[in-house]
Order: sequence, then C-alpha cells, then structure tokens
Amino acid sequence: MSTSIDANPTLEQDATLDAPLRKVAYEAGMLLGLEATREEQTYHRRRLTRHQYWLHGAGTLAGMAVSLKPRAPATSEPTKTSLIVGPGLGVDGLGREVLIHEPYCIDLGTWLKAQSETRLREGYDETANLLWLKVTVRYAECEVAAQPVLARKLNLSTDAVQPSRVADGIQLELIPELPPAEETRYQPWSAHAPLPQTPLGGARPAALTATETGYLDAGSDETGRQRELQARLLHAFGDGVGVKLLVDELEAGARLLLARLSIALPTLDGILAATENDEVVNPNAISLNNLVRPFLITASQLAYLQRSAV
Repeated sequence: MSTSIDANPTLEQDATLDAPLRKVAYEAGMLLGLEATREEQTYHRRRLTRHQYWLHGAGTLAGMAVSLKPRAPATSEPTKTSLIVGPGLGVDGLGREVLIHEPYCIDLGTWLKAQSETRLREGYDETANLLWLKVTVRYAECEVAAQPVLARKLNLSTDAVQPSRVADGIQLELIPELPPAEETRYQPWSAHAPLPQTPLGGARPAALTATETGYLDAGSDETGRQRELQARLLHAFGDGVGVKLLVDELEAGARLLLARLSIALPTLDGILAATENDEVVNPNAISLNNLVRPFLITASQLAYLQRSAV
C-alpha cells in the first residue's frame, strides 16, 4: 500500500478531462530532453485512464472485500478489532486502475486514536447513536529505487539521490461520513454530476428540436427509454466537458467506495475514552456492508446473466 507521495499535480492531470492530449512528434535530428520523455509517458497513461473513465466507469471488478477481524472471540467486552481489505481489482473515480495484490489491515484502535473529536463527529449520528465510517481506495504513485544523481541545486548534498522508478500503488482510507441520501439519478461518470432525471414522457432537455421531441414520442416503451437516455447524454455537458473539482476535492473525486460500517455507541465520548486503553468496541456492535459499493459490469458478466435468465 502506498504511503501516498501522490502529489496534487498528478491528481490535477488525471482530473483534467477536457484538455486535448499531445504526444511527442519524433523527427531525426531533434534534440529531446527529460520533459519530452515525461510528456510521452503522460500521454499514454492519460489515454488509458480516460478510456476507462468514459467507457467503463468506476467500481469494483472483483474482490477487494472488506471484513472484520477481532483479536478475541466476540463477547460483551470491547476488544481490539481490525478491518481487512482483501485482494482485488477495480477502477477508481478518475479511471485509474486499482490493484490490491495482497490483504491489507487497518487497525481501528490505532486509527481512532489519531482522529480528533471534531473529525469523528462528521460521521456520528446522534439520533441513532451510530458512528459511520466508509472505506475507500484510490490509485497512488509510490517513488522507489533511489539512486545517486548529480546535484542540480546549490547545497543540495554531495550524496544527492532521487527515485529511479515510480511504482503503481494504492491509498486506502477510513473516513467518518454519514451515509448520503440515495441517489436515484443515473451517474455514468463518478466525477461528473448525475444526468437530469427525465422519465419516459416527462420533461425533456430544452435544447431538443421539435423533430427530436417527436422522434422520442414515436418510440415504443423500450425504444422510448433508450432514446430518452440518448437525449439526456446528448446534452449532458452543456458548454463544457471538464470536471469541476477544487484542489481540496481532487482526492474525494478519485476515491472509490469499498464499504460502509457503523459502530453502535451510547455516546461518542465513550469510544474516545476507550481508545486510551487500546480498546474499541464489541465487534458485535459493528455493522459492515460491502454491497453499497459500485461495481463494474463487463460483457462476460452480461452474457452470463443473460444465459442464466433463459
């Protein structure tokens, strides 16, 4: 798991979906430097992530199951409890591949100790006495294989080193957050707003011509639903394609939801006091749901479902 040296410039590049890409035009005798090499790599990387973002979306392909692992058998007493994220594969909110090649552990006690009361209250439901947390993952780069380089700055050091490789990694996070209201509108791209809700026979996009409106009305129920969706996609972006994310929202747009869990607590003060003794809560008081996450649907899955329905 990456300890996240993933800098904002990388996130900003991946979140910029409306800028045309450019690649190096190689010619004999042309002098190319480090910048050209990096731009060539960036071109191919961003072509792939854009393909995955626009045509496949974000979600789990397989695996990445989140489970609980208490240190002792569940009783009425608190015990140290860990969250385990299993191996799996998916695509994060910006179209980047996420590969978890081995299980990872998040110790709830250690994590809770590091949080402030203000932070935890962002996920605390005082009416139901539940602390809500979500488990997310996103792509992150990890610099590895440091080796000596020539010093390029004054007083940099006589033994200057720089990473010679950038490895693909992940960033797992546990975030206090109340469950949002269920979104009923269709959201084909996770970092863009959902499409306007226009049910069959309802309000249509104002930009449709009279001929297009008549074409929608002429369809049967099945073709009508398809044409309604096509009309919504036709005018999905208005005057711009770009995703509107502030710098401090870039990571939020990139995160892929894996699970939500709730911890039953009489008061939030109780769990803050318990963490001082390395205790958390009874695992029986923790509710975990993996199925709230988005999933990617592949052609082979659709073929299997179709065969199963026959």
